[in-house]
Amino acid sequence: MRTHPPSGRFVLLSLLAFTLFPILVAYGFYWWAPSMATLSVGQLLPTKPFLAASLPGWPIGSWSLVSVEAGPCDNPCQQRRFTLRQIRLAQGEAAARIARVRVLALHETAGSTEEVGLHAPHLVTQLSRPGYYLVDPLGNQVMFYADASDPVRVIREVGQLIKINNAL
Repeated sequence: MRTHPPSGRFVLLSLLAFTLFPILVAYGFYWWAPSMATLSVGQLLPTKPFLAASLPGWPIGSWSLVSVEAGPCDNPCQQRRFTLRQIRLAQGEAAARIARVRVLALHETAGSTEEVGLHAPHLVTQLSRPGYYLVDPLGNQVMFYADASDPVRVIREVGQLIKINNAL
């Protein structure tokens, strides 16, 4: 029994198919099955100076987790303050690079020595959203996190941002 060698056209089309197949599969996964791990927890804000960063007492040169409080600190506010404290402490040795800032409408003092309290009732109405902000050491707004954000994912994301931006 004698077999004929494959024709040149068949070999060429086979090589073309084997070459294009991985590329087509990669494009298919990219467009129709996006990875959930690449989605951010927070909302990326446009790069511009944070409104409260120009106030006296602002921690210049450190990353800031900013909570805006329009009134007395109620239960959601207490939970937000606890979350911010945990986010900061979970960063390990990078925690020294993060300051917790409260922008307040009412005149009250900071809750602890690790917190900076800024009295700015004129800014509270512009910044009042249920959540907290991440501000870079240059005073630019970076991210906004809603109160309902998963704290574990926020901790991971803030850690990655600080690690990647080690020069700031």
